[in-house]
Amino acid sequence: MLKPHEHTPITGGTLIAKIFEEAGLPKGLLNVVITEIEEIGDGFIEHPIPKVISFTGSSKVGKHIGEVAGRHLKKVSLELGGNSALIVLDDADIDLAVSAAVFSRFTHQGQICMSANRIIVHEKVYDEFLTKYVRKVASLKCGDPRDPETIIGPLMNERQVQMIINLIETGIKEGATPILKGEVKGNIVEPVIFTDVTPDMTIAKEELFGPVVCIMKVENDQQAIEYANNSDFGLSGAIHTSNIERGAEMAKQIETGMIHINDGTINDEPIVAFGGEKNSGLGRLNGSWSLDAFTTVKWISIQHTPRKYPYS
Repeated sequence: MLKPHEHTPITGGTLIAKIFEEAGLPKGLLNVVITEIEEIGDGFIEHPIPKVISFTGSSKVGKHIGEVAGRHLKKVSLELGGNSALIVLDDADIDLAVSAAVFSRFTHQGQICMSANRIIVHEKVYDEFLTKYVRKVASLKCGDPRDPETIIGPLMNERQVQMIINLIETGIKEGATPILKGEVKGNIVEPVIFTDVTPDMTIAKEELFGPVVCIMKVENDQQAIEYANNSDFGLSGAIHTSNIERGAEMAKQIETGMIHINDGTINDEPIVAFGGEKNSGLGRLNGSWSLDAFTTVKWISIQHTPRKYPYS
């Protein structure tokens, strides 16, 4: 059974079902349920037919699903929120790092779980990075997504826009500096770049599911690791450095399900394990990991000769 989000019933549900139908999938094997969540409550999880519950969405809802599924001893696969960090070390290719950081934050207006919410930059290259990053972000075209030149289109709904506005206002109140602050036009939120961000600020702790980003300055590798790990989430991440061994050793110390050296935080390959740590979810998907998530193991043995038992 598949239940898409109520705002995406076609692209997230009926279109997928149509593709499978045309591919020859037997009738009744895939069922799409289109409804408001208030109509079904926990019935989708509690029903005896689904043996595995796979959910993609917020950590709050994911925790509830995990709790309900646990009461019924059902397996869960939870792909939840993110607050990924992209780290720029003092020996990084700054132009590459800027491109990766812009792509990692503003693709789909930042509405990707793997998006880089926090850009953590070594103090030796901070000014150069910030200057180039702001210039690049400021050049991104905002507006109608039907225009092929548009990079920043509308957020998914008015509720999400208001959540982003509230986070922006909270960031300013807590002392962060909006070095670039675009306007809000309907559901289009133009890019906002915050500097002077500390790990205890709300905008550094919450998932920013929109075109808002935090730039954080650090003194050394250890502080970069501490900043990256100072999060309830652990989905993706990236490290930019010219020293691959340095990057790999740092990557081992960051609590995240995925991390990429000299690349962006947005990566997904069909044969590579996808999933997070902490509040970013449970389990791994893709390749053989998907088979493990949605199947179970059974041992069937056959005794070909009479077995002798010690007290028969």
